[in-house]
Amino acid sequence: MTKVSYYILGEDSLEARARFAVKFVRQSFRKGLDVHCHVASESEAQALDQLLWEDDESFIPHGIDQGDSPKAPVGIGWQDPPDRHGVLVNLGGTLPSWFSHFDHLVEIVVQESAVLETTRANWKQLKFDGYPITQHDLRS
Repeated sequence: MTKVSYYILGEDSLEARARFAVKFVRQSFRKGLDVHCHVASESEAQALDQLLWEDDESFIPHGIDQGDSPKAPVGIGWQDPPDRHGVLVNLGGTLPSWFSHFDHLVEIVVQESAVLETTRANWKQLKFDGYPITQHDLRS
């Protein structure tokens, strides 16, 4: 069964959410994990791609998953990546129907109304379906 982790931040901006996602991806990559960042659109994929390139702590080998391209250790996309099964970082809003073929689902919550609405709905669905959820409250 897919492990689920919620990281709750005190910030209210999407920028803070994206910065935390980059940090989480960096740590996961350093642990040797296969990571996929699910976003809502191609433009969001390109924005996250740029943030990963700009990471000043380390190089994170990544790419936008487009089916025919070689698979990088970290993928970004808005569709089901059938060849990935490690960590899914959901930045795309509504829980994708295919999330359960991943070992670990990560939701990053910021105090922004649209993000709160979708992550709460995802939490309710996951709880109803019996997934174990670990909450990391990083508000200080």
